Amino acid sequence: MCILGRIAKKKETQRMSIARINMMEFLTEKDLESSENFYQTIQKEWFGNAQTVITVRTSSKSLLNLAVYSSYEDAETNLPKRKEFQDILKNKFTVVDSFYYEGDITYFENSKADAIKVE
Repeated sequence: MCILGRIAKKKETQRMSIARINMMEFLTEKDLESSENFYQTIQKEWFGNAQTVITVRTSSKSLLNLAVYSSYEDAETNLPKRKEFQDILKNKFTVVDSFYYEGDITYFENSKADAIKVE
């Protein structure tokens, strides 16, 4: 069997991790900061099954949140808490818009993880 055949066969048998990408836009920068602080206090309890979580400020009033899960089924277990979190954002932190995408991770490279700096 050629190398490409082995790679294809191996890929078929492996379950891919999936990513859920949340986009959120807030009315004010203060609402964004408050929601980030709130999320950091609940993340491990509400969304602790995520393998990786990265939050990126895309502007002074918007965030991109990337969460990686082992499977679609694993990610789906968080949907009730995600809805609760979204309701809190709308009622307490004035989120203007929020939506998410999810899909299979097709490439991942992490050899320089130790070099990543966060606030």
